[in-house]
Amino acid sequence: MKEAKQQFNVYLTPETVKKMKHRSIDEQLSLSDLVEKVFSAYLADTGENHRAQQASEVEQSEETLRLQPMLHVEEMGRALDFYSKLGATIVHGSRDGDWALLRIGKTELGLLAHPANPEQNEGRVELNFEYGASLEELEKRLRADGVTIARPTGDEGFGYQLQLEDPDGMLVKINQLDPALYN
Repeated sequence: MKEAKQQFNVYLTPETVKKMKHRSIDEQLSLSDLVEKVFSAYLADTGENHRAQQASEVEQSEETLRLQPMLHVEEMGRALDFYSKLGATIVHGSRDGDWALLRIGKTELGLLAHPANPEQNEGRVELNFEYGASLEELEKRLRADGVTIARPTGDEGFGYQLQLEDPDGMLVKINQLDPALYN
């Protein structure tokens, strides 16, 4: 038997409402189910998780690279279902359902719902890093250090990206994410 539900009115800024609606679409949940999920997680949090996350954010400077492997998947819904069963939660996602960033514990995993591009030496798994500081400055430093630049820093639909080639020819992407472009 389904648990009875009741209406709960809250007042939020229009921007928060917009983001919650987009997030519910990205997670393929009704808005009510998403709000219930968020409230339940908040109420279950003893406060230790929040304090630990804040401490972790303070420890990481903007110039720290964070590993974000990217996995090309055939069907986003099946992949999200599989990884959610492993404990993954969606951090961000595109409204078109082509991309999702998941968190599993302290690890992040990106999913792309399109095939890898062999012309760019992409495999089924990509090595991606997120970078909080200026990619242009990082690119200058890497060029000076003799790193092979596969594609200079360029504007993408999610922010900026710099593509490098490792010594074995594997494509390495460094992203500077701009949440305003995908939230």
